[in-house]
Amino acid sequence: MYVALTGATGFVGSYTVRSLVGAGHRIRVLVRPTRDTSWLEELGIEICRGEMTDEEALYALVEGADAVIHTAYDSTAESEQLNYLRSNIFGSLTLLEFSRRATVRQFICTTSTYLLRSDIYAPADVCQTPIAEDSPLVSPQNSYVMHNTVLESACRTYYAQFGMNTTAFRCAWIYGIHPNLKKTVWRDIFETVQTDTRYESTFGCDVVAADDVAKALAAAVDNPAAFGQVFNLCDMFVYNQELAQLAREVTDGKAAIVQSKLPKPAAISSEGLKKLGVDVHQGMAGIRAYFEDLHALI
Repeated sequence: MYVALTGATGFVGSYTVRSLVGAGHRIRVLVRPTRDTSWLEELGIEICRGEMTDEEALYALVEGADAVIHTAYDSTAESEQLNYLRSNIFGSLTLLEFSRRATVRQFICTTSTYLLRSDIYAPADVCQTPIAEDSPLVSPQNSYVMHNTVLESACRTYYAQFGMNTTAFRCAWIYGIHPNLKKTVWRDIFETVQTDTRYESTFGCDVVAADDVAKALAAAVDNPAAFGQVFNLCDMFVYNQELAQLAREVTDGKAAIVQSKLPKPAAISSEGLKKLGVDVHQGMAGIRAYFEDLHALI
């Protein structure tokens, strides 16, 4: 398959590139003009330079492709709403429409489990209602959730109205080694337990490993079980105090972890992924392995 990918130099995209290469796909990627693409070129990947606001670049990306995977998200536009709309929302919709016009066989994108529930900041936020793929979506409270709501809705519409094979993956908080090590998730917790004397937090979130996200995206390519579907990509829910305890074990940190008794919310089900032969449930063992890799790097 000839796969066009956005966000290749980003977090999820960089993992997805390797999954697609491993599956034997031919790949073309959209990359910002200033980004280093040497590692992509070494893998034999075709480079298309441009922004998500560049219509010529978007059409060049999708022309002749069998499938499009959209993982790009422009966080730099968050400070200016109009730029945010142009890059993230209108850019995503333009990519979807150009994919249709180019008769791309499948459009795959990543959204977020924030469509189903927010992070937990205190025990009062915990909800025990089970959540599945067909659970009601939350009302958007910020531009990020609005963007994901629009994108997922557009995928459903293009499948129903045009018969285009669309697939959306709602990703939980994604962990893994970031291409920019300074941006690696939970690094702040990791360093705090080594340098401070005390750690306390009641924050918690749903999580999933980056390599599992990439595996799911690759498994969806040209897979009829994925056509017209929305999947939850969530391994488990975890509190920061649990992460801090694990980080202390991995690093032999000395910080005292304040152990508050915190209720676990009902799980976000990822049962639908069984249709794709994918299992994202690594549990705490997966996070430990990630922390061990991070410890070796920093």
